[in-house]
Amino acid sequence: MTAEPTSLSLFSPERVAGLRSDTLSEVRAALAGLPREDLAAWLATPDGEGVLRTVFERMPERYTGGPMDGPQTARWEVERSPADTVAYDLVLTEDSCDVRGTGTSGAPAVTLVLDAVSFVEMASAAAPGMDLLLKGRLHIQGDVRLAMRMESYFGLAEPGEPG
Repeated sequence: MTAEPTSLSLFSPERVAGLRSDTLSEVRAALAGLPREDLAAWLATPDGEGVLRTVFERMPERYTGGPMDGPQTARWEVERSPADTVAYDLVLTEDSCDVRGTGTSGAPAVTLVLDAVSFVEMASAAAPGMDLLLKGRLHIQGDVRLAMRMESYFGLAEPGEPG
C-alpha cells in the first residue's frame, strides 16, 4: 500500500525551481501530475505569489510584439482565493511591453481575469487561452481581439512544442 503524497511534499525544491523557470518546457514539466486544487492552494501562499509576480516581471523578455494601433493597455487579474488577487497592467506597443501596477496607465483596452492555476497554464503554454475561455476559466472584458492576440505577442508555443 502506497501512501498518498501530502500537499507539502508535492512542492519539492526541484518542482518549485521548475515553476520558477524561464523555460516553458520546465514549467510544464513541473506542472505535470500536480492536482489543480493543490497548485491553487500553493499559488495562494507567499511563495506562490512570488512565482506569479516573476511571470509578470519576465513578460517584457518574452514579448515578441506585433502590429497594433498605438499603445494598448491589457490588465491581468489573477485570482488566488483566499489570498489577494495579483494584478498588473501591461502597456503594449508594436515592439515593447511595460509591466506596471494597475491603474497607473489609464483605462485598460482589455481586462483578462482568470484563476492562478489557469494563468500559470496559459503563461507556460500548458493550456491555450481559447480552451480556458471555453471552459469558463478565462474572462475577457473589453477588446476581445487584443485578448486573442496575447499568446502570439508572447511567443507561446502550442502545448507539447519546445519553448
